[in-house]
Amino acid sequence: MSYCEWYNYLPMNNVGILENSKLKGHKNTKVREALVEILQKTATPLSIQDILLKLKERKLNPNKTTVYREIEFLTNLGLVSEVDFGDGKKRYEGTGEHHHHIICVNCKKIADVELDQDLDLFNAKIAKVAGFKPVGHSLEFFGLCSNCQ
Repeated sequence: MSYCEWYNYLPMNNVGILENSKLKGHKNTKVREALVEILQKTATPLSIQDILLKLKERKLNPNKTTVYREIEFLTNLGLVSEVDFGDGKKRYEGTGEHHHHIICVNCKKIADVELDQDLDLFNAKIAKVAGFKPVGHSLEFFGLCSNCQ
């Protein structure tokens, strides 16, 4: 069974997912548990450098390679998603409700955006017109925040 198939049978909380991962023979290290907590509780997507700083605040000092490996593992479990704002810098955030971002092009502040309309209707229309099956989407808004205007 693949991680994606396996994930569909798991309880929808981090503890349950990590515990089931443990049952599959994967160790739950302090770094892994801290990563999940940091990414689920942080309001904006974090770069690897940001993540390393947050881990250091917790007196954890894994090397960058370990963090990348853990992020990949947690992404495969569905606990973390990668966000790319087109600036060549990957960021990561905990999964939850699907949402979009607004990014200040001056100070680089990032905030979540809630949309009044459900994009699933647009996804269905695009799929029908274009003749393909969307598997996901990313929508970011770029502008100037109130402080930078």
